[in-house]
Amino acid sequence: MTMKLANIFTDHMVLQRGCPIALFGEGCGHGTATIGGTATAFDADGKFLTYLPAMAAGGPYDLTVTVGDESVTFTDVLVGDVYLAGGQSNMQFRVEESTDIPRIGNPLVRHFREGHYANENMDTWYDYTPWQVADTETIEKFSAIGYDVGRMLCEELNIPIGIISCNIGASRVDAWTAPEIVEAPDYQRMLGEKHWDWHCYKFNQGSWCYLNKLLPIVPYTIRGVLWYQGESNRLTEEAVHYHTLLGKLIANWRDLWQKDLPFYIVQIAPHADGDWNDWPHIRQAQERVTKEVAGTYLCTLTHTGEADNIHPTKKHHLAVELTNAVLANAFGYDVEYCGPVYDRVEKAENGITITFTHADGLHFDGDPTDLMVYDAAANPLPYTAAIEGNALTLTAAGISRIELGWRNAPTHNLYNAVGYLASPFQITLGE
Repeated sequence: MTMKLANIFTDHMVLQRGCPIALFGEGCGHGTATIGGTATAFDADGKFLTYLPAMAAGGPYDLTVTVGDESVTFTDVLVGDVYLAGGQSNMQFRVEESTDIPRIGNPLVRHFREGHYANENMDTWYDYTPWQVADTETIEKFSAIGYDVGRMLCEELNIPIGIISCNIGASRVDAWTAPEIVEAPDYQRMLGEKHWDWHCYKFNQGSWCYLNKLLPIVPYTIRGVLWYQGESNRLTEEAVHYHTLLGKLIANWRDLWQKDLPFYIVQIAPHADGDWNDWPHIRQAQERVTKEVAGTYLCTLTHTGEADNIHPTKKHHLAVELTNAVLANAFGYDVEYCGPVYDRVEKAENGITITFTHADGLHFDGDPTDLMVYDAAANPLPYTAAIEGNALTLTAAGISRIELGWRNAPTHNLYNAVGYLASPFQITLGE
């Protein structure tokens, strides 16, 4: 058998610091892997997986792998932090398509484009790109959000950053989940009537993305996952279960890597399409996952003025949120990364009080907008709103339901001090 490392091992790659480094591929015979003057011995019998010793951030190094009488050397290898940029088209969205991503080259930032890609014609091995160094020319084809996060983390931490772009436009959460999970009857009942992206794109069927895009890079050692997906699961029957579907994906991926990978989740943006699409429940589900699943973090939606565009061209704001989420939760930085998130509701005199997390400097930007209060018969109620600290008190008689930004294209204006928009919510009293 000819020796071959997995396709993710190329020149210019970034390896994960601070823990054993997975090395895997195919071959037969006694093997050695040498990097930074340290040799690791292993035996290969067909497919093999071994681990290099943990290393500190640094480089560049040569990595030489020998199996039997075959050998390959990878050059310009760095050691730092590696993140997988997963999801669908808004994560796949390239720098060249964006209007606000800074075009700044940085030789310590590297990008890998997973090549097991299928378009609607089922063309395979499309858009494959090995590890590339971020310069002002190469970055134009990088994931805009992935690159921008990598650039800012590198500038702040002064270590190499690797971004693995493993995503595909119009892909569904079930397409990225193992077939033994997706095919279970209880899971299938949650999907209900599937969004047309399931019918239009064969890569959404049979866990194709999981099998053909994700597994080829597992278990390449990574620090965490940047996740931007949900648009293709937005029919109500499945949207109301999205928190469970995403939770199963997270558990599935953590099992694959045998590690409690942190997930940094982007709340999907405002988009003013038809009423048959249920964006509010997707956003609520994304928020719910971060409340119920340890090690998951929400970056709330933003107003970019592009609610008529399912692919907003302004990505920098979200990249800042994601970067702050990593810095706050992985490195202990005192930075905010999320807008106000509904925490609890309590009865108040002649009304109710809603308390928020991530709510320092809670305020409306002007008079409240897109904030609705209803009685038990679903009639809108007039109300007064007052903010004190991290709490919003709504005064009205007979409140039964409250909605903030509960529409496909929210227009609410509740922010925290750093200008991050609140996560939309629907609260029914008594639930």
